[in-house]
Amino acid sequence: MLRNIGKTSSIQLGNHRVNILTLFVVASAFTTSFLIVYLSPNSKSKGWQDTDNFAPQPLLKTVLSQKSIHHLDASLIKILKIPSRGGGNLYIFDYRSPKLCGNAGCLYSVYNESGNILLEFIANPYLPRNENLIQATNIDNDEFPCLIITQSTEQENIVSLTKYCYQKGKYIRLDQSLTEVGKSLESKD
Repeated sequence: MLRNIGKTSSIQLGNHRVNILTLFVVASAFTTSFLIVYLSPNSKSKGWQDTDNFAPQPLLKTVLSQKSIHHLDASLIKILKIPSRGGGNLYIFDYRSPKLCGNAGCLYSVYNESGNILLEFIANPYLPRNENLIQATNIDNDEFPCLIITQSTEQENIVSLTKYCYQKGKYIRLDQSLTEVGKSLESKD
């Protein structure tokens, strides 16, 4: 054993085999990191989700007890969860019911985890491709992030962005602007 110390290995790899081995190691590392980040059970869910196993049951019970929502099919409701930096999670309810839609759009409600309604708004869910109906900004007022509600306009490739921020226990409308479809939200913060 001591005779082999300081000697080079007798295994010789050609340049072609070294390149293949390097490529294999890089591909394996990428695949492993992808699986860990995107497929782990602890990864954050994004986008609208079904109410089943997503909304806290006490909150869902509170929402469904509201007079205007009382007779809706809970299995059709979609929820968007928005984390905050200090006030717990926000839950935005899309009721997906023709009973709560009209010419101007459909009813959406924003609740905190405690079951307090913080904002209700009417919005048209049909937007240009790659536009989100509602987004959280990086700006927190008090406990919760400001929200941007996007709506189509009569002008082609132009959307309306309405900013709501949390103040004194509810969301209030701060401003509205027009921007080109696909323009980043960060420029509006």
